[in-house]
Amino acid sequence: MAGFNPLQMNPAELGAGLGVPQSIRLADGDAMIAMTWQVRGEAAPRVNERFLLQISDSSEIVGMPPPLRGERIYVGRLSRLDSVRMRDVQERILRHKSEGLVGQGSFSINLRGGCTTASPLTELPFRTFVKTGSDSSWIETTRRSDFVATLPAHERKEFLQSVRICNGTG
Repeated sequence: MAGFNPLQMNPAELGAGLGVPQSIRLADGDAMIAMTWQVRGEAAPRVNERFLLQISDSSEIVGMPPPLRGERIYVGRLSRLDSVRMRDVQERILRHKSEGLVGQGSFSINLRGGCTTASPLTELPFRTFVKTGSDSSWIETTRRSDFVATLPAHERKEFLQSVRICNGTG
């Protein structure tokens, strides 16, 4: 993820690209960004925030990486309120670091649900991108892999049940 620093970007300009199979349909709230930061030696993260994404189709987005065979790419954006909330999260993490605390953070784009025009899911190829400003390029943050397989066992069944069969084929 060279060139991407989640603590320095402007959340209001953040774009999150989500590559999923063509059979998957995403709508607002079906994907999220997670940001965490944990102090070395502490059991729980000091920061553990989730931001639901407002979803749109990427077909009109200039500069978006082309979809892979059988893939559809969606773009997620933060609401104005979540942009402010993410800015607060960035400031909290930077404050912890300026106080000399040593820790590790994570930034991830994840799925929460959606619907499918195909049979019920058992796997879901997924890749992600970010764009941090109007003059920046899209950066691939995760390569295509099975999203379902990345989930802890106790979350797999819940996620698979959250992906319903779509009404119609739209």
